[in-house]
Formats: sequence, C-alpha cells, structure tokens
Amino acid sequence: MKNIKIGLVLLVVLLCFTKVKAQQPKVFLPLLETINLKKNFEYASTRLLKNYIDNTNRYQVIMQDNVDSALLNSIESVSAKAKEKGATYFIMGSLNRLGETVIVNINLYETETSKKIWFDQLKAFTPEDLDPVLQRFGQNIGTANKATTADDIYAVTNHETQELRKKESNNNLGVGVGGIALMGDQSSGSVLAGLSLSWSFDARDFIFDIKPSWSFNSTRDVYSLALEVNKPLSDKGNTPYIGGGLAFSRTALSNEQNYYGSYSSSAYASGYGLMLMVGGGYILKRTSSVSLRVSANYLQGLYDVNGKSVYNNLTQSY
Repeated sequence: MKNIKIGLVLLVVLLCFTKVKAQQPKVFLPLLETINLKKNFEYASTRLLKNYIDNTNRYQVIMQDNVDSALLNSIESVSAKAKEKGATYFIMGSLNRLGETVIVNINLYETETSKKIWFDQLKAFTPEDLDPVLQRFGQNIGTANKATTADDIYAVTNHETQELRKKESNNNLGVGVGGIALMGDQSSGSVLAGLSLSWSFDARDFIFDIKPSWSFNSTRDVYSLALEVNKPLSDKGNTPYIGGGLAFSRTALSNEQNYYGSYSSSAYASGYGLMLMVGGGYILKRTSSVSLRVSANYLQGLYDVNGKSVYNNLTQSY
C-alpha cells in the first residue's frame, strides 16, 4: 500500500512537470549564419544560444542540427519549417566578423504571421566575447528587455572588463558621507555627522568592505575601523543588499563650557571596544567604474565610557 502511494505521488509530480513543459511555447532555431568565421562556429554558437535560452525556462527550443542552405536568409522557408515543427516562434540570426569584431544579430519572429517581435544587435570586440554576448541574448530574447542594456555581472565581456566592468572580481576605493543617530536620545547632541573611507572587494556573490570612519558633533567623537560583509540580492548592476560586520571603535566625550561668549571643550571621558552592525542598502551601477551605495545600519556597542553604555542603540547611514 505504501509503495502504491509513493507511485501515485511520483505520477502526479511527473504529470505536473509534463504539463508545465507542454505550456512552454516552442521556438524553432536554425543554425545561425556565420560570415568570415570558421564553419564549426555555426553549430557551436547556435548550441550555446540554445543552452542560454533553455536556462530561462521560457521556451522549448527546437534546434536545427544540420546546415540547410534553404533556411539561410529566407523568412518564408524558416517559417514553413517552424510550422512543420509545431513551433509558435522562430529565430533567425547571424554572426559577421569584421577584423576582430564580431557583430551578432538575433531576431525573434511569430511563426503564423512571420512578424518580427524582438530583435537586437551587439558587438563582440573579440571572439572570446561571444559567450557573454550570446548569454545576454538568451536571457533577454522575447522579453521587454534588450541584450544591449543587460547589466548582469556574470555576462560581462572582456572588452567591458578592460574599460568599465568587472568580470571575476573588482577592487574599489570610496568615500562616504553620512551620520549616526543615538536612538532614544532627543538631545541636541544625539546626531553625529560622519565621514568614511572604504576599500571594497566585490567577489560577485559577496562584497567585502574595510571601512575606517569618523563621526562627530560638539560633544562626541567616534572613530571606528569596520570589516563588513554584504550580500547582493540579485545579479544586476542595480540591486539591494543585506549585510553586517564587526568594528573596533573608540568614543571620546568632551565637556563644552561657555566663557563670556566663547566656547572651549576638552575630552573628559573615552572608551573603546567592539561594535556589531547589521543592515543593508542599495547599490547603483555596481558594474560601472563609479558606483553609488546607499546604506543604513543598526549598531550595537560592546563597550562603556566611564561606566555608561554609549552605544546601546544606534543607527548609522551613509
């Protein structure tokens, strides 16, 4: 009886999977036309494009495995073949090499009307860039997006790596302007202005930051050296992120006095120790040579200044 139940469950799962697969529209993909490229590029580039389209799970791709001269540059012939295959759409494309540059053109047509419903063109500045270029086409074909404007950090060409973008990882130096607010403290000294420097190592899945900072107002100075680990929530150039870290921090309190209209201040208490932080933010233009990051953190100090916990509840923003 138990085996029968397991078998029924597996059958239901299989039927559901088959139904999902059947709902995917079929796309007929003949071999891409190659100009001034080696013959084996026809099959290799078409197979690579098929794999990237398959990864999106939007279409069921039917690929033409052999060269058929009747399908080259003939929308009518490709449309007839797509109807024969039962495909709702068909793709026509070409790779044209001029010097080291390869111009890739991909078009998506509706089989019934032969109407072009999606198209784009990209340049691969070296043959090695064909992989990320075809990946962009595969990820965006048939959507409202263009491969031209894709900013997936994993689909970065060698040319873009040299000019603006990162491929495997990236190091950045940055500056920050922000502040700290003492939660629950409504006095005039509860808000501190802040400046920071940062060295950032972007390893795609995580971003590691080393950040010295200084926050200050008329009665308080806070110095810290933090190590932060942040997790981007998407592979796009603009993405939210979450993270946290640990800092070694020092706080100095000063006593401000008024002498006949002039002010003087002197440090009267200080303390140092560890501080925990957790928060998140948003990165703009992560794949560019210049990016912007907006963040907010909750800080929890683990040290006292003259017996007073000055860091029990803090918020920090940059």
